[in-house]
Amino acid sequence: MRNDQIFVLLLVVLLPMSGCFDGGGVGEAEGAQDSDEASGGTTVVNHYYNNTTTSQNSQERVWHSSSDAVNMYWNDGQDVAPGQQRCLEYGPSYDSDTGAYLGEECKEMGLPNNESDWNGTNCNGDLSVSSTSFPFANNWAYAPTCTVVSKTLTTNSGEALILYEIQSITISTTCDGIFTSTKNTIGDREYVIVPGSGMNCNHEISYTQSYQTSSSTALSDMKVLSLVYAIQDTVVV
Repeated sequence: MRNDQIFVLLLVVLLPMSGCFDGGGVGEAEGAQDSDEASGGTTVVNHYYNNTTTSQNSQERVWHSSSDAVNMYWNDGQDVAPGQQRCLEYGPSYDSDTGAYLGEECKEMGLPNNESDWNGTNCNGDLSVSSTSFPFANNWAYAPTCTVVSKTLTTNSGEALILYEIQSITISTTCDGIFTSTKNTIGDREYVIVPGSGMNCNHEISYTQSYQTSSSTALSDMKVLSLVYAIQDTVVV
């Protein structure tokens, strides 16, 4: 066979095979990879990262609620208005002829000038007078307020107390032995965070009863105490 015939035969065989080495195949593969990275690769990674971050920082918040119905007023057994003379001391009374015990009677009348002049038996807490409002400021002649502690909450460092509802109560907070704050309203806000979440705190929940004379029909009036709160874990830095 002549050389020119052999050359033509080789061309016939090699030309179909040349498609295997076409650069278009590699370009298409690289283009597909670039397209995948541009359209999906980064998005998938970021989506996974965002989900991980969200799951670490979010918590299912549990709301706790506490309610009770209590008396609005307290009384010391006397039908005397505040600021008026009242019996300061009671003592036994005896029949002058037979010596028989007749009961307790008033031994001294006057204006109260200290806590002991009031009978706090019907107050299930502590008696106190206003320290700021004239003429009641530190004046025991006017009826004191009965403050009752109904509950105490404890939070540890890294726990924030979040208040959603407060009605007819006061929350006094002490953290690491230091008085921190007093909360008795939320106002127009959705919630209030009690200061001291980076410390160990005690939150004292109390309510007050004002004085009412024993003959008043309002003495039996009631009020509802209500508290809604959550305790949220925090990262102390």
